Amino acid sequence: MCRRSSLLLVGLFWIGQAPLSAQAGRPMDYPDLFRQAAISEGALSPDGGTVLYTLTPGSFPEPSRDSQIHLASVDGTLDRPMTHTPGAADRDPGWHPSGEIFGFTSLRSGNGRQLYLMRTDGGASWQVTDAPGGVAEWAWSDDGEWLAYLAGRGAERQIWVMDGQGMGRPQQLTGHATPVTSFEWRRDSHEILFLAPDDWDEADHRRRQAGFEARPIQRGLVFDDFLALHPTNLWRVSLGGGRPQAVTRKDFIIHDFHDSPAGDRIALVAGPVDPHADTRPNEVYLVDPETRAPERLTDNHVAESIISFSPDGSLLAISAPRDFAGRGINDIFVRPVHGGDWTAVTATYDSEVEPAGWSGDGRRIYFVGREGVDRQIFEVDVADGRVRKLSHVTGVLSIIDGSGGPLAIIGFTDPTLPLDLYAAAWSDVGDRSRWTRLTRANPWIDEVELARTETLRWTSPDGTEVEGLLVYPLDYDPGRRYPLITEIHGGPASAFENRFLPTTRSPHRGYGHLLAARGYALFLPNYRGSSSYGHEFRSQIVGDYWARATEDIHAGIDHLIEVGIVHPDSLGFMGWSAGGHWSNWMLVTTDRFQAIATGAGVTNWISLYGQTDNQASREYYLGRDPALDAPNKPWDDFGHWWAESPLKYITNASTPTLIHFPEKDQRIPLPQGQELHMALKGLGVPTEFMVYPDEQHALKNPRNQLVKLLADMGWFEKWIRGADTWLDWRYVLDVAQLIQEALHEAQTLPLR
Repeated sequence: MCRRSSLLLVGLFWIGQAPLSAQAGRPMDYPDLFRQAAISEGALSPDGGTVLYTLTPGSFPEPSRDSQIHLASVDGTLDRPMTHTPGAADRDPGWHPSGEIFGFTSLRSGNGRQLYLMRTDGGASWQVTDAPGGVAEWAWSDDGEWLAYLAGRGAERQIWVMDGQGMGRPQQLTGHATPVTSFEWRRDSHEILFLAPDDWDEADHRRRQAGFEARPIQRGLVFDDFLALHPTNLWRVSLGGGRPQAVTRKDFIIHDFHDSPAGDRIALVAGPVDPHADTRPNEVYLVDPETRAPERLTDNHVAESIISFSPDGSLLAISAPRDFAGRGINDIFVRPVHGGDWTAVTATYDSEVEPAGWSGDGRRIYFVGREGVDRQIFEVDVADGRVRKLSHVTGVLSIIDGSGGPLAIIGFTDPTLPLDLYAAAWSDVGDRSRWTRLTRANPWIDEVELARTETLRWTSPDGTEVEGLLVYPLDYDPGRRYPLITEIHGGPASAFENRFLPTTRSPHRGYGHLLAARGYALFLPNYRGSSSYGHEFRSQIVGDYWARATEDIHAGIDHLIEVGIVHPDSLGFMGWSAGGHWSNWMLVTTDRFQAIATGAGVTNWISLYGQTDNQASREYYLGRDPALDAPNKPWDDFGHWWAESPLKYITNASTPTLIHFPEKDQRIPLPQGQELHMALKGLGVPTEFMVYPDEQHALKNPRNQLVKLLADMGWFEKWIRGADTWLDWRYVLDVAQLIQEALHEAQTLPLR
């Protein structure tokens, strides 16, 4: 029997022979990647005593439709599911201002996504909508007297309102000539703001319903949902009756809007009516709802996003690239609503920021900052720009509730813990011993023996310190040298972090403990171009995409060989998206790897430019200038774009290469894989080409995730360890069956 078959059959044997609950200290195996539950949508109650959140269990072979609404108390004494209907896909939880009831949407009725309400003290939920096509958005008024929702198909998509307790019949509030796309209650007012396009192509809507799918496309895009061909403006409508009034009348498309707590201004992000445009032409505006005169606040051709108004409505905070230029790290900018300049309050912090919201007194803004392989929580004083680090953890923190209440509701994960929720006073965020754990979404993790994950640092040839992660083989012996899989993250402006790694929910993530359990070391380098290390580190690949990053990656592998962990003749390489780019580059620039598995990666930058939905990124990295009117296109410098293309050097390729591509990927479309595969076949280089039907840039179907996983593992086993085959469909089906059995068995076990 080949080495691969005997190794994998050991894993299958324990799954079939003993219940999962009896496997204390067992190694990670395939079912574990599909049983991980995910937490999302946390919302703190009005009294600050409980948190609503959505729990989505892992699933196979279909994506999970069993998500439930849970209620957890901030003192850690209660965490219970409030909904239980299988296949209902409950989500979108929200609090009534009284805190006595909450709402959520669900598919349980079989008539699309409908709205349900439920009391927090128990009892059955009750359905409050039965709208054709389902409910798209919903929200209570600030006083809780009214509940509004958006529902309907095509031009009939309008706003409906009903009693805040969900009693009585809904009343249609708008009868707009075009479909309403989104809405927001005005603060302390029985008035609603909404967006709607100025025109509506009824014939286009009807042809789609009739199955006529041929249509013109724009900017490499195939799907209609990406396109907005008519101006979209803002309207206001009163619950007291009367016709809606236009707040804006401009030839632009409003992409986002926020009402001020003071009610005297509305902030907008709007861009041109141009199907070829990306987010760069979008700008920020303030509108006085009475005079209806938009005041343009930015003019810079970079993508901004609105954070929110301060609690008293006197300040507006947005997020935008540093200095309102380029595509580097972002800052939080603050400006007085009634006039003044933008101030970059996070200018002294040299890394990416993820704004969460204002403190209750409006003096500070909380944000998550990227600190290499960790994420920490910070606050910035808006008056003087002083940034203060609140946490000091090894792991990844997130702010789940951004309401600015007295408690921080935070998410935390590290290499040994999948994400769970915690509560702490803002003053105690830095003291983990004072956190209260609210959830335990994956208790099965106690059954698994996890490998050691270590933060690794090494020096690149030009003297730059580079950081990454190393996952050791599970039974690591310092006297042995191990095969190494190097995985490259996507982005490239992203980073590997100290989070729980083995997940199939995104092919961009490392298989972590699963590879470790099979005797591999896993190396996750944060090469030049990665986020989390400051503006200069992130931007060093602009105009010279490969050189610095390639040196960083090779230097890290060399370091692991020099210190005696890795065998130099047992090296594998893999990545997805930008990680696929680097996989293809390694294929044509080195023969040190025994096997490469590349996913959704570029082969030819020139052809990609016309295929992709994202020209802006290519104009920045390859064209060296992100400005809209810059000479940054392939035809401005064909020589440079071709010199940076792996296809130019394809005759150097010799490494056996497995290629993965989603069939409907619009970011890195399928022809990029076809160009690579045809070239390798013509050159006689061992290659296989896996295509995943109906998938876009990330694989969502659990069956496809399993196939990719087993194909990757088999490819490395064949070319590194000498297995006879790389993909046996009988084996795939056997593993699939065992995963389903394991998940069914796990569902019968009590939570601990």
